[in-house]
Amino acid sequence: MVDNTLPPFQIFGSEDSQDLDVVFFPEMMPKTIEQKLNLAKTYALKLKETFPNKVINPNLAVCKEGIVAEVYKGTADELNNSLYFTYSLHTQAYENQITQTLSRDLDLKTIRCLRVILSIMTKTIYRKRIKGALNADIYNKIQVLHQIEYEKISDWGKSQNHIEIKKTLAFQLGQTLALANGIECYTKQQIIGVYPELSPYLRRKVDTKWSTMQEKTKLFLELLTARAPEMKQTEEYLYKKPN
Repeated sequence: MVDNTLPPFQIFGSEDSQDLDVVFFPEMMPKTIEQKLNLAKTYALKLKETFPNKVINPNLAVCKEGIVAEVYKGTADELNNSLYFTYSLHTQAYENQITQTLSRDLDLKTIRCLRVILSIMTKTIYRKRIKGALNADIYNKIQVLHQIEYEKISDWGKSQNHIEIKKTLAFQLGQTLALANGIECYTKQQIIGVYPELSPYLRRKVDTKWSTMQEKTKLFLELLTARAPEMKQTEEYLYKKPN
């Protein structure tokens, strides 16, 4: 039985996910990052009683008039549509909180994908260059990503698992490249339908090679380099919430 002190929540994402991706819908979003983190952890701990065998990945969103108006992690348009389209893939405790989709923002998705990739590698041999780039403009970030060769990385940090890293990279790159071709993907199976070669990475197979990740990163860099000069805003935090 679900703890009745929890706000409405919704499971989303791939139907065969090993973890449980959950968005909680408080009436108001906490103001600081620390407050958001603590609230998400508190909710996840309570929900853990209902799903004791699952690793819970919590997120927070404020829903207004059937759309995601504010989000803790990620982007409002992507989370909104993921919640909308994957609702029926899971057993839910509440009705779908999202009643309409949002137009996707490819520039914002591209910027977020770039930051995710670089952030993953902040404890590798590229740490100094990446930490500097994360605080610099988009062209510095692009330049650093051009220099990265995954196969040269032997140490990803104590808490990093290269199989999980490959899965995250495959998901982000697959989503972004598909969106650039007008295809929205919100599950592993949808990405595999577009890019079958990403299946071993998304399925967490062992002994996969980095060559496919390097190839997809090259395509991503081509997309990013082409779009960057036309971007009106090049940082996630500068984007306005949807109307």
